[in-house]
Amino acid sequence: MAKPVTSFDFWKPIINDFDPVSQVSPEDLRDFFVDRKENQPTQSIVARLKASFRNSIGQKSPYKILLTGHVGSGKTSELMRLGQELSDYFFVVWLDAEVSLAKEKANQFDVLLAMGVAVHLAAKAVGLKPNKKLAEKFVESFAKFIRKYEKRNKFSLNLGQVINQVFTIALSVGASAFAGPAAGIMAGAAAAGVGEAFKATTLELNVKDELVRALELPANRQEIIGRLNELIEDVQVKAKKPLLVITDGLDKVSALRARLLFADSSLLTEPAAAMAFAAPIEFYHRLSANIASSVFSEYVILPNPPVSQQPQIGERWQEERIDNQSGMDVIYKIIARRIQRRGHDPATVISQDAQRLIAVSSGGIIREAIRFFRDAALSAQISELLTINEGIVSQVIDGQIREMRARLSAQHREALIAVLKQGTLIGGTSEAIEDDLLHALYLLSYQGDGGSFWFDAHPNALFVISR
Repeated sequence: MAKPVTSFDFWKPIINDFDPVSQVSPEDLRDFFVDRKENQPTQSIVARLKASFRNSIGQKSPYKILLTGHVGSGKTSELMRLGQELSDYFFVVWLDAEVSLAKEKANQFDVLLAMGVAVHLAAKAVGLKPNKKLAEKFVESFAKFIRKYEKRNKFSLNLGQVINQVFTIALSVGASAFAGPAAGIMAGAAAAGVGEAFKATTLELNVKDELVRALELPANRQEIIGRLNELIEDVQVKAKKPLLVITDGLDKVSALRARLLFADSSLLTEPAAAMAFAAPIEFYHRLSANIASSVFSEYVILPNPPVSQQPQIGERWQEERIDNQSGMDVIYKIIARRIQRRGHDPATVISQDAQRLIAVSSGGIIREAIRFFRDAALSAQISELLTINEGIVSQVIDGQIREMRARLSAQHREALIAVLKQGTLIGGTSEAIEDDLLHALYLLSYQGDGGSFWFDAHPNALFVISR
């Protein structure tokens, strides 16, 4: 006689599939990914970028793009899916800047160094036997620059030092080919006997931002970018494919640092490979982002699925939001894929009302919906229930409302209400506060049909400021 399933055993695998923080693995992505425009392929971010990258093969300038969107909007999944879709046409290298770099002060030096080492590591991991001497000369070119311009006379770098601080995946040959496993970064860096510039567990050259201009001098560009391109060419020849480097994690930098990286200099577009970078949503909404649009082939926003219709502005900003079914359906599909992976019918695991409450309360932020479901499933597990009902979800949502109420200052409330009344960002002295609201997901942006674009408060933040 089969042993009856307990609530703990029932929910444990489901809860682990609804992890809102850990990066989804390439294997899991194949089960979980939902193209939010799968019924409109010409509007699909993945489909359009895939076509653009393929069209650029053989052209003089490899395709290079920035992809932005709110924290938790699904950029990582979109970029990883793009890499999987392009793996037949490119040797795809995934660089995780959030793990490898000190994001609050990373500049072009750090990104370019990590990129070159990532290419070398990914190629080595899949047996391409990249030229180690080229990688060593590339790394040494940075040490020479630093000794000359920073006057750190005893500064040295070697390939072994940097390898232990760069996390990369060779997506082009499947998910099993890893180099520099994330779990080993800290231990590996300590064991490498790293020098003064590598006291942190992440890659930090500590080169002053103002020296980016010095890197643009022809001799320095040839020394560093030239060495990088030699390394890239070696790997492309051995892979028999052009190279695509996808750099995730730079969407976590500030808008000011994004401007430094993507607009104030074109250095990140100079490597002779196709490239995609994640960029922060705050930067996208500033005029300086227009400069980046002229430097990169394309600057794309991954819009949140609009779970509500465009709201009224002016004094009507508090009016009740109306459900947008197409946006809600995206959230439903994301939930369903993860439940179905464990062989369950979503309708038996979560009630329709509970599912709607998760979708509406998420504001269309994918990570928020995943977190709400995970927390609700945990409550059901503890209560020894096998179904999530609306009451359980309401308790989860109430918890976030309390957190938002505690963290939202009077100044942030005023700025948020001002945007809702105007229907646009105010800018000026409010710019820094608006950046905070965008980054913290209190203020969200949406795109609708026919070129419409609007801002709205996160549904739970709206609840707070309306009362």
